[in-house]
Amino acid sequence: MSNIALYTFGLLDPAAGPSRLDDFARRGREVFSASDQASGFLGRAEGAEEPATYSPGEDFGRWGLYALPLDLPDFEDHDPQLHIATLSLWQDIESARLFVYRGLHGQALKIRYDWFLKGPWPGHVLWRIEDGTVPLWSDGVSRLEALAKDGASAERFTFGSRLSRA
Repeated sequence: MSNIALYTFGLLDPAAGPSRLDDFARRGREVFSASDQASGFLGRAEGAEEPATYSPGEDFGRWGLYALPLDLPDFEDHDPQLHIATLSLWQDIESARLFVYRGLHGQALKIRYDWFLKGPWPGHVLWRIEDGTVPLWSDGVSRLEALAKDGASAERFTFGSRLSRA
């Protein structure tokens, strides 16, 4: 049996004004709280304050050192300090899918471009992980970069990929 790891990555739009970012921060706190109650949620890498912007190399204990994808198409022109990334562990794909596309997170997802740039890279990557294993930030980064470069595979896929239904 295996669980599902989910890594998300986005760059905040530098043109988003303070009121939009305040809305994002408020919703982010609500979404994080809701994830704790979501069916199939097993945990997430978290810092002292959620949601937060972390620094590369920050130690997340069993989740590893925080890392950013730097090898993405058209990423070099963006400020990496304006990023938001999450790493979570789910019982199965359907649990993760229901959380992402329904409820508070689903509502926020519909207006994500109020806060985030639409990059040519994927906003998330999923992969199967052995029960009892905790995904590492570096796992998410390497899989997102490979997904952006080479597409979906059994080791990395998105909710929209046919591999997520297998």
